[in-house]
Amino acid sequence: MSIKTLRKRIALVAVSALGAGLITVVAVPSANAAAGDITYTGTSSHPGVCAVYDSGTSAYGNVDAAIDGELATPLNVIVAVGGSFVADVEDDYYTYTSGGYVTATNEDTASVLQSNYGVWRGFDNDTFTFTANAVGTVTVKSYATDPFATTNTFADPTLSGTMTITVVSTCSAIAFSTTYSKWQVDIETNSTPSLTAGDTLTFGAGDEAYISMTLKNAYNANLPSTAVVTASATNGALVKLDTAQTLDDSTTSAGTLSSSSKAVSGANMFIRVTPASLAAGGSTTVTVAVEGVTALTRTITFLPEATKMTVVSSLVGVNGGEGSILYTLTDAAGTAVPGSVSVRSLTLTPRISAVTNIKGATIVASDLSPAGETINAVDAGSIWGSSTSSTSKYGVLKYTCQAGAGTGEGKVTLRHTTPVNEAYVDTEVTLKCAGGLDTYAISMDKASYSIGEIATLTISAKDSTGAAVNDFTYLNSASAPDVTAGGAPITKSRCLAASRKVRTP
Repeated sequence: MSIKTLRKRIALVAVSALGAGLITVVAVPSANAAAGDITYTGTSSHPGVCAVYDSGTSAYGNVDAAIDGELATPLNVIVAVGGSFVADVEDDYYTYTSGGYVTATNEDTASVLQSNYGVWRGFDNDTFTFTANAVGTVTVKSYATDPFATTNTFADPTLSGTMTITVVSTCSAIAFSTTYSKWQVDIETNSTPSLTAGDTLTFGAGDEAYISMTLKNAYNANLPSTAVVTASATNGALVKLDTAQTLDDSTTSAGTLSSSSKAVSGANMFIRVTPASLAAGGSTTVTVAVEGVTALTRTITFLPEATKMTVVSSLVGVNGGEGSILYTLTDAAGTAVPGSVSVRSLTLTPRISAVTNIKGATIVASDLSPAGETINAVDAGSIWGSSTSSTSKYGVLKYTCQAGAGTGEGKVTLRHTTPVNEAYVDTEVTLKCAGGLDTYAISMDKASYSIGEIATLTISAKDSTGAAVNDFTYLNSASAPDVTAGGAPITKSRCLAASRKVRTP
């Protein structure tokens, strides 16, 4: 008989006496004693196991995966009555409270371990089969030292590993669970979709929509590989399914049908949605079902290509510096659509030497200024300075006022190229350049005022040529003129110099 087997049997004899009273199993830990964990071995031959997870990370594991139950990350096994599984133990001390819900059998001796707060000694690489007998909960604990060595009560500070076995009557339905599953509609796939991130449901011409899904069952475990996902789309849109995240237009072709099915493999499923016409756009309602049960329904809008470009505001640039342009793109119905704009290089002039697209027009409904208010240089500077993160719907261009060309203007042609048909949408715009503050004039809106009446003071600033200064010149508290009214000075503040009104008390 091997030394290992002899040691096991000695330990089991001691355990059998525990039913008569709580006695101590005294043994000296071996030199290779581990940290006291319990390992669910992980095999598809474990019948009746519903789910296995590590509660320390709240990440449920596949029932075929080997998972350690350590103190910091307790192991949890959910198993149906009649089901069983195998666990490995280390060279430590173990207790388990069963109440008849579970029996544990040693691999070599086929002996059933005593429960009800008995202590049994494990040895490296021992395995035990746990069989579920009745609905209830069982806790298995491991200790690096004998919990009864000095007292007749548990010494929990030495606890080093925990496994909880929950016995249920039958495994809950393995179908898709809205509680644990996640999904997201966006311009690209996402391996970790988030419900809190929200969906993108409106797309520009030439774009395709992607639905990323993480599919879980009622135990927050992956669906079985036999589960089938079906996606269907209305209005002639096409769908394509895959378990690989590379389901995008750079690596795969679009789908060919408005309905498609695919079995899951792992946790993720990705769906690509292509409109019936990439150029004309349209809307489609996509329905995703798992094993015939609807899991997700989303209505997605694809916008058509732009037919018109509108220059919303052109801000006078700085001689030897830059100016800016705000623009929008719209379709035939006047709906804002996304896109970028460039300049026809042959239309550039000695004064306007370059035009660069800083931010494309977007379909965001928000605006940097209230309705009807003219956008000024401060607003333009905000868009310009944070072009990649601005929520403005406007597209932003900057243009270069060639050094030495002086104050004046020039006409250039802006061009938007549609993404699908590659048609041109051109707009001619007059761009101006000017110098900074050289002179200014002050005027009032009335010749006289009553006590307490509000007066409006207008400062008109000119550059050295007599033209209005560029839209990025301003008067600060140091350079603004000193003005008094009624014997009291006007409070000075940052004021754009081109033509700004200041109210006096």
